Amino acid sequence: MNRRRVLAVLAAALGLLIAVNALIWSLYRSEVRAVTGTLDDRLTALGVTSASWLAATGDPGPRADPGPLTDPLLRPLLGALVRDNRLEDAYLVDPALRVMAGVRTPAGAPLNLLRVDEDRLARAFAGESSVGTGYSVANATVKTAYFPVRRAGKSFVLTLEAGAEYHAPAAGLRRTYLIAVGLTALAAAVFAAGLVLALGALERARLAHGRAERLAAVGQMAAMVAHEVRNPLGILRGQIELARERLGAAAPPREHERFAEMLAEVDRLNRLTEEFLDLSRDAALDPGELELGALAEAVAGEARIVAPDAEILTTGTATVHADAGKLRQAILNLVLNATQIGGPGVKVAIEVTAGGDRARISVVDDGPGVPTELAARLFEPFVTARAGGTGLGLLAARRIAERHGGTLVLESRPGTRGARFSIYLPRSTGAR
Repeated sequence: MNRRRVLAVLAAALGLLIAVNALIWSLYRSEVRAVTGTLDDRLTALGVTSASWLAATGDPGPRADPGPLTDPLLRPLLGALVRDNRLEDAYLVDPALRVMAGVRTPAGAPLNLLRVDEDRLARAFAGESSVGTGYSVANATVKTAYFPVRRAGKSFVLTLEAGAEYHAPAAGLRRTYLIAVGLTALAAAVFAAGLVLALGALERARLAHGRAERLAAVGQMAAMVAHEVRNPLGILRGQIELARERLGAAAPPREHERFAEMLAEVDRLNRLTEEFLDLSRDAALDPGELELGALAEAVAGEARIVAPDAEILTTGTATVHADAGKLRQAILNLVLNATQIGGPGVKVAIEVTAGGDRARISVVDDGPGVPTELAARLFEPFVTARAGGTGLGLLAARRIAERHGGTLVLESRPGTRGARFSIYLPRSTGAR
């Protein structure tokens, strides 16, 4: 995967996300200012109208010692003002800061100074109306508006308090903004996840294409090897055998050993040629109903003949639609790899399991395991942990699994003792 390309795309996506959120924030702040301004204008209009009505009504109370206002219409007016406009409270105070009439604040009580902006209240007694932040209750900000009222030669101030319910439209804008930000973040996360999945699929396709190209190169090489090497090797082997026969019984043992070594090397080259040919032929599969437990036992029997010092066991059963001959070859390659790398006394298990729509054949051993430095290139030609190995056995086994619609994977951790290779196959037909 091209890391620079991924980072560039993610940076572009992040830049787009920041730009979209900046636009949303700008729109949100503009709307909040507009709505807040409208609400403040509405509160001002309510206060001015109510103050004018109070100034035009009767006497506020005894002039010598003003007490609570006795106008029977005053408290209902303030109550309707609070109820119809979803205010917190409305009350009238005198210069001594006594409540003359109120809705939630009882008349006759001294004004709670914690709820008062004393500077603005003083300006209201001087004739200046104002709307601004008053106090906070339970993390909710209450706005207070002060409006001067002149009745019968006396100065009063009408105080209106507007809380969360009055400012619900602005709070609704905040919720809308948070939802919009959340949706853009979700869209960005979905985009990033889709990008990662797409790049992963692209990387897998690139690797598969690379494997296909390497297999094509191996096929071309195999055809050349078959044409140029197999016949000369046959002639060479025949000549070596004739020469060995002429030695006679009196020849030194070392001479016989040399001829045996030459024949072994010729046979190794022949096996290498056959492995190349197996990879290049890709003959059509002949699938049928196959019981994997029986196949595993048959492979174990063959492997015990080749590696009599190994302990080879089988477990499990499952039925798949597959080519018995090709699958036998793939499993045998894995088992022989395990016996050859593990050496005398190695324990090898062929485990067959089934789950859902897939079956699994695992070859598990207690040998030295897969070296960490080889793990990433384990299924490439000529990559092997075995002295004298070609690495083509694993490649051939993986190709057989893929032609059946499955895969071959290393499931044990590289660098630790023991190895587990598993072939996953579909339970239904999928061979190609």
